[in-house]
Amino acid sequence: MTDSPLRVLQVCPNDHPPFADVVAYHARALERLGFDVGTVFFAPPTSELVPDATYLQQADLRATRALGATLRRALDGGQGEPYALALCHRYRGMRGFMASGVPARRTLCVAHEFGLFRRARRRLRQRLLPSGADFAGVSGAVVEELAATVAVPTLLPNGIDLEREDYLRLDRDAARAQLGLAGEHLHVGVVGRLHPKKQPQLALEGFRAFAAGQPNAQLTFLGEGELAAVLQQSAEGLPVRFGGFVAHASRYLRAFDVVLITSTEAEAFNMAALEAMAAGVPVVAGPAPGPRFVLGDAGVFFGRPDPAAVADALVRACVPGAAERLGQRGLERAQREFSVAAGARRLSAYIDR
Repeated sequence: MTDSPLRVLQVCPNDHPPFADVVAYHARALERLGFDVGTVFFAPPTSELVPDATYLQQADLRATRALGATLRRALDGGQGEPYALALCHRYRGMRGFMASGVPARRTLCVAHEFGLFRRARRRLRQRLLPSGADFAGVSGAVVEELAATVAVPTLLPNGIDLEREDYLRLDRDAARAQLGLAGEHLHVGVVGRLHPKKQPQLALEGFRAFAAGQPNAQLTFLGEGELAAVLQQSAEGLPVRFGGFVAHASRYLRAFDVVLITSTEAEAFNMAALEAMAAGVPVVAGPAPGPRFVLGDAGVFFGRPDPAAVADALVRACVPGAAERLGQRGLERAQREFSVAAGARRLSAYIDR
């Protein structure tokens, strides 16, 4: 980190998926604007180190004063010119940065989930924040929620480095070989944690109804979570595979003919939807605002969370010719709305306002 006035500090509680990729995306967008970007994680790394990031190795992320003191020491007491921007992911990132006393001309806290100001104490603290402290949401629905508490929240979605991802992504045959999928099947993929918020049971039951009319269909779950055992029991007798957690799963998405997302209304964004769009893979999703924001007009949607509706949407996504059109539309939307260039435009508009 230099003493240049064009410094930006990015602060994130941990590098759990998808945050390692999220901070890398924002760093590239800011570097495109000419900023020198430093990234700090409070917690130890989960697996691979994020290049050029600093890890404070803190075990207790609730100890705000200790986080602030450790951050200040890591940044040499905040000496030199103030940061032009402190980009803080999640409320914990902003609280730790504020406690450090490190100077920044602007501080932007990015809400990655709903409910940032659900607690009354947070709403009170927000009123006491200094000027230059702002908030952003990763989707339109999050921004709308923030607007009930803060003035002029910013839209700052997660994004993807399309050129880098395209370089690393495997083609269909190689991805299927890597995942152990047979080439002759129609492959439906569910990517993400096996967690109630993701409703994987709905994906399984929707696939059950879909497979009744598609005997060559196969469902693959890529992810781990508390619902794994229940799902495996429910899937007995069905052409369903459980691949577990797959590092860098976005590289293998072309293995699938369609990606299925069945998240609840609590889903504020959805990286799997964005990564599938960038891979040119059609996406089927439900009424949750996060995936709908990501997909725009580039997805096939089911309006109600029941297996018949899911199966019908899968049928529509697999109509000959539809998959190619959806894949192209998704790729174009990813380039337009979620590329590094799009992130740079949004950050520039915020910094210049």
